[in-house]
Amino acid sequence: MSARQIYRFRLAGGVVLATVALLVAGAFAVSVSFPNEGFADRIRLVAVSEARAEVAAGVQPPRLDIVRAETLRTLRQRPGDAAAWGRLAWIADREGRVSDALVALDRTYVVAPYGPDLTAWRLRFAYGRWAMLTPGLRRQATAELRVAIRDRPGVVEAAEREITDPAGRLAFVLTRRAATADQAK
Repeated sequence: MSARQIYRFRLAGGVVLATVALLVAGAFAVSVSFPNEGFADRIRLVAVSEARAEVAAGVQPPRLDIVRAETLRTLRQRPGDAAAWGRLAWIADREGRVSDALVALDRTYVVAPYGPDLTAWRLRFAYGRWAMLTPGLRRQATAELRVAIRDRPGVVEAAEREITDPAGRLAFVLTRRAATADQAK
């Protein structure tokens, strides 16, 4: 084999490999971009379940049955997904199932105690339902708030504005003041 033939053979192999990679990437991109299309069911991706759950949660009124089904599908594939556990807490809260909401909220702390992607939502959710929280959940929410005060003050300010529960608002403000005083020492 001459050098020219080897070059052509390698070039052809590279083109074939690049084409296959492009087709596979395109299939994944389509399934994630259009999660409610039939094609997305053929490729089981967590991102598809996540996207479907978010779409169903975003409509008014939220389609809680679809959100639950897609969230459970996500958790079957990725049981350590704190956002999915948070969604289950939100669903249970919307349905008035307080104990289920608290179990799911606790699971978010088990999976990601200081998960930065979940901090803002979790602070609003926990302090917005402060009277219902167990002492253990209150300790976890307070610990997360103290970390957020130090590391993410913008998140803390935004969360504080959205807390409507008077007991939660008071606990939030008192924790914030105590944490700020501790930092000043």
